[in-house]
Amino acid sequence: MTTKLHIYASSKLDRAAHLRVHPDTLQSYRNSPDSLVTIVWRHMGLFTASDDINPYFIPASHAREIFDLAEEVVFLGLRDNRPVLAAMLPHSESTPELPPLDLAEGTFLDLRDHWSLLNKEDAAIMAYARGLNHWHKHHRFCGHCGNPTRSTEGGHVLECTGSNCGKLHYPRTDPAVIMRVTDGDWCLLARNAGWRAGGHSVLAGFLEIGESLEQTVIREVKEEVGITVTNVRYHSSQPWPFPASLMVGFTAEGSRHDPLVLDSNEIESAKWFHRDELIASPEDETFNLPRKDSISRVLVDDWLKER
Repeated sequence: MTTKLHIYASSKLDRAAHLRVHPDTLQSYRNSPDSLVTIVWRHMGLFTASDDINPYFIPASHAREIFDLAEEVVFLGLRDNRPVLAAMLPHSESTPELPPLDLAEGTFLDLRDHWSLLNKEDAAIMAYARGLNHWHKHHRFCGHCGNPTRSTEGGHVLECTGSNCGKLHYPRTDPAVIMRVTDGDWCLLARNAGWRAGGHSVLAGFLEIGESLEQTVIREVKEEVGITVTNVRYHSSQPWPFPASLMVGFTAEGSRHDPLVLDSNEIESAKWFHRDELIASPEDETFNLPRKDSISRVLVDDWLKER
């Protein structure tokens, strides 16, 4: 099987997990001129404030004041043998004022709004940092005993500080299935009321305890649009740290002659679209396909290319 690398999944970063248990080595990276630092605030990353928008990777030698501001500094891995760190700033409402970086001006931007301006490696690293930042912000306390947690192993483990607990917490990812349902030259797309104007996509849903991924595909399609699908096949997967999911893509077959019964709590509308309709998509407020950084768009585009 050929591995399909999606946006946010194509990083060549060596995560070097064996280094996470060496605190002296990790501390030395903060002082190394070879180390690169990406800065995360809320759900945004730091980009260069210039005509050419690029992720702002700061040499660690210029980031010492940033480290003082950060709530946590996480080791992401090695990129071409250079350590890459993520400095996670406090979750303030107003944009933080950064100390002079002695390099260039920076601005905080949402990765999803600017991914197309980045190469795949930078986009994957920034998504990785964003996902870890979300996990840290939402696991400050032990879910077992309620005591505060502390970061260890380069930011990849949160340890309970309770004297009678000490439970270790690891970054979590919530698996979800996303499925393209077709019937010959027809593809089923749906719309959620909260999406951008005209936005349509394939169906998706979260895995439940005790289910296989294939069972989740069948259940979610039945729940959301009321039809039964067969021939469920794995397609590919994509990390989706917005905030903490893994999208597992599938294809399935259904009948466009079966009546659609929509779950009004999740689905505003659903319809079978002919291949020619999607090829001629106006991509405007009346109708548009999924955003191109998502596996949902890849599932549709791959099907359109099959003709």
